[in-house]
Amino acid sequence: MPESDLDVATLLAAAAPAPSLGVFNAAGATIFRGPVRPASNVVPHAAVFVLATGGPPPQPYFRVGAGSASFYQVNVQVRVRSEPEKFGAGQTKALQVRDKLHLATIAGYVACKVLNSEPLYLGKDDTEHDEWSVNATLWFKQ
Repeated sequence: MPESDLDVATLLAAAAPAPSLGVFNAAGATIFRGPVRPASNVVPHAAVFVLATGGPPPQPYFRVGAGSASFYQVNVQVRVRSEPEKFGAGQTKALQVRDKLHLATIAGYVACKVLNSEPLYLGKDDTEHDEWSVNATLWFKQ
């Protein structure tokens, strides 16, 4: 079964299609699985967080001669956080996330579509970082 947050984080860090939007699962990481975490020695101010947020129940998918399977639809939220007072850089990164994710080809998935034409601006957090959300739906059969 695919791990949608892992697969999206890996896609965002991949060099192709350009640009790579950060480092995932290595020293100097800027892309993280899970909810937004405060900036620290491990988590930089400017960071991307990828979280699977659920989806509707699986739907039956019938294959002729091969038995049955299910069709899944999973939602993923990508949160982009800028450095304090770097609104423009954060907005650019959120747009790049949207562009890289929309209609992306991800191994194991039938389709990937973003749910909003523009990243959703969430405002500033308690430490003056601007934040955006890019939401996507991924479909797969199993």
